[in-house]
Amino acid sequence: MGVTINGIGRSVPKRVLHNTEIETMIDTDSNWIIDRTGIEERRVSEEEKSIDLAAAAAREALGDMDYDSIDLVIVATITPDMIIPSMGALVKKELRLKNAVAFDVNTACSGFLYATWMAESLMKNSVSINANTNVIKRALVIGVERLSRIVDWTDRGTCILFGDGAGAVVLELDSNQEGIISSFIKNYDDDADALICGMEYLKTPFTKDEDTAQTLKMHGTKVFRFAVNAVGEVMEEALKKANLTADQIDHYIPHQANMRIINSAAQRFNQPLEKFQISIDKTGNVSAASVPMAMYDIYKTGKVKLGDLVMLVGFGGGLSAGAIIYRA
Repeated sequence: MGVTINGIGRSVPKRVLHNTEIETMIDTDSNWIIDRTGIEERRVSEEEKSIDLAAAAAREALGDMDYDSIDLVIVATITPDMIIPSMGALVKKELRLKNAVAFDVNTACSGFLYATWMAESLMKNSVSINANTNVIKRALVIGVERLSRIVDWTDRGTCILFGDGAGAVVLELDSNQEGIISSFIKNYDDDADALICGMEYLKTPFTKDEDTAQTLKMHGTKVFRFAVNAVGEVMEEALKKANLTADQIDHYIPHQANMRIINSAAQRFNQPLEKFQISIDKTGNVSAASVPMAMYDIYKTGKVKLGDLVMLVGFGGGLSAGAIIYRA
């Protein structure tokens, strides 16, 4: 029995922010941004909340499915609208998914990989012979971010990179399909605080904590080195677990963080860049929403055919990384 992808959706804010506009905000150059990252533009929210983006992507992924058939909702995000309720609970309420168990996952840009890995495990366990738990036959997995809210728009090292948006998939147990073949997830300690975002709490009569800013901070060189190594490791391990070679994968859908990282992965595994979905030029880095948004883009082109082998690859804060191989 396999866990298959049975629906994909995407939602982005209306506001397009091009590199040339960022040139007017900070000391940078559009051509330099493109050369260093591959990003030409990104979307930023002016009116849309995370729940608006998440719900819209979910509705498209669900299509004409029976909403009552959704047993599980997992939302991957680092920019929820609020701490309580969770984004998962907000999606459940907004879409009236009366039978769904809902919660969030925070592993930054790896979030969608972790959420999918968790959903698959829960689904397969729920229908095992000795399971004594909720039966989960259909799950909604969403990645959603409003990174524009936590970016320092005076820091040219980070503000050029990030965008807002949401991507969603519906996972379904299918006794006749192979679906997800292998997953490999790994965490790495961020000893150098290469990628962090603090939390701003209210002052109390008791606290002695130092002030922290809820602003994304990144040491670009250290994150780049980590990403190149981690991507290679998780891809190799996922291939090994699936007993496959890189040549056998028909499509690679990587986290859209930087074109140089994607190029590095293609070169390391001696794969043509044409096998890698590239969406970063129009989206920037959308953290946990990056991979499902790129999935949506490649499926809309019609490139992914029934029976194709697809690898999803993500990496992010924590530090964290993961890869999933599935048969379309």
